[in-house]
Amino acid sequence: MQLEIFKNILWQNPQSRSYLTQTYRHLIYDNVEEDISCAHVIVHDWLPNLDSALLIYDQAAGYRKFLGGDPDSGLGLSGDCDMVIELNESFVSSANVIQLSNALISSITKQEEIDATGTESAMEFIMTHFHPEMLDVLIANIQALIEQGTSPAEIVVLSPYLSDSLRFSIADRLEAAGIPWRSNRPSRSLRDEPASKSLLTLSALAHPHWNVRPPKFDVAHALMFTLNTDLIRAQLLTEIIYGQRDLRLSSFEEINADTQERITYALGARYTTLRNWIEEYRANGSLPLDFFLRRLFGEVVSQPEFGFHSNLDAVRIAASLIESIKKFRNAMDPIKDQSNLDLGMEYITMLQDGVIAAQYLESWRSEDKNAVLVAPIYLPDDEPPRNLSILARSRLRWLVATRHPAPHPSLRAFTLLGRSAGRVWLDSDEVEMEIETLTRLTGGLLARCREKIFLTLSDLGAAGFEQRGVLLRAFQKVLINQTPESE
Repeated sequence: MQLEIFKNILWQNPQSRSYLTQTYRHLIYDNVEEDISCAHVIVHDWLPNLDSALLIYDQAAGYRKFLGGDPDSGLGLSGDCDMVIELNESFVSSANVIQLSNALISSITKQEEIDATGTESAMEFIMTHFHPEMLDVLIANIQALIEQGTSPAEIVVLSPYLSDSLRFSIADRLEAAGIPWRSNRPSRSLRDEPASKSLLTLSALAHPHWNVRPPKFDVAHALMFTLNTDLIRAQLLTEIIYGQRDLRLSSFEEINADTQERITYALGARYTTLRNWIEEYRANGSLPLDFFLRRLFGEVVSQPEFGFHSNLDAVRIAASLIESIKKFRNAMDPIKDQSNLDLGMEYITMLQDGVIAAQYLESWRSEDKNAVLVAPIYLPDDEPPRNLSILARSRLRWLVATRHPAPHPSLRAFTLLGRSAGRVWLDSDEVEMEIETLTRLTGGLLARCREKIFLTLSDLGAAGFEQRGVLLRAFQKVLINQTPESE
């Protein structure tokens, strides 16, 4: 939407356009294939005004097409270039990984001959019966790699769908083993993160004039996270001290002695510190929301024994939230007085409605790079990993994760208008698109791995169902064809 507004309005304004074209005389445009067609139109119009330009297009990087990229439109920019240089050799993957990628693609596309020779050293198949057992073996393999001299930054764990429960299960095991980790879920909204939800709930409690009354469930989760306790004690405490109608927070001393013992006095002391801080803030007047969160974070929730003190992932999310609110406030400040808006309340309303209030880059700048990356089917454009652990799930999971933004077949036809215009979208089109998507995804991910793939699989998934699908059959065919004896 930002680029559409820019292209249709600002780019058509001579003053805005001349400012860019006269200020910037040279352009380096990387990953052209990952951008949307609107961006390609802008660059197409800009190129004649530049003194020099370098456009870099990666044919094997189109696996991010499902995020909105238009590789076909990007390739069209090659016609605007004076010189086209094509590099056909990988600077990342070893020969064995490239051979494995070719064999998998041949298997997925159901080619009769599969050349899997030389792929043994590029792939290790880890098979267990239960899902938790698979995760235990996965962490043991990561630990063994690190003990053998592999840096944590050279290891990536990928899953087609990185749910909160799976992310927690992997992170908890990594922390228990003393292995640093980081996580990246680029499509995940701030409102879905427990750390940001907790901070926003406390913000609503500290600003009664917003008339935002969080339900008891949200308050219990906020207390559980920020006070570093369990959900049972947090819910018990919330039921007693929180009044949703008037946003009243009762003191811990008002609770009877038996219940205080159940909640524990240590938790009561942390709650008292938080409550006193909120009550004092209510009495002294409000601040801009990002200022408020900086104070709340620094003076209370990041202190020893509180939830943010040693949780670096939560700290990263808090920084991202504050950065987002700051950008929103800076953008809306000029019209605040005219429209009589409370920007803090407006931000929370927009976030609850699913509107992204502002882009934020703090998490990319502050995260620890020397750590195992746990991510969905997405790899950032930094150092390619040496080892790639793929959590094999059912065929449905691998394909559903790539179907944004139009998951329904009748809607997906519009995203492939060039292929399906003027005819009905059939089951054969559905199957063809699934194979094409999985082929592009597999080739794109393996092109970013240097040495080895660890395919981890359990007979029964997290929900207790048997694992099956196109990708698993493709790996099985490669395993069968690795040696002449097995043929």
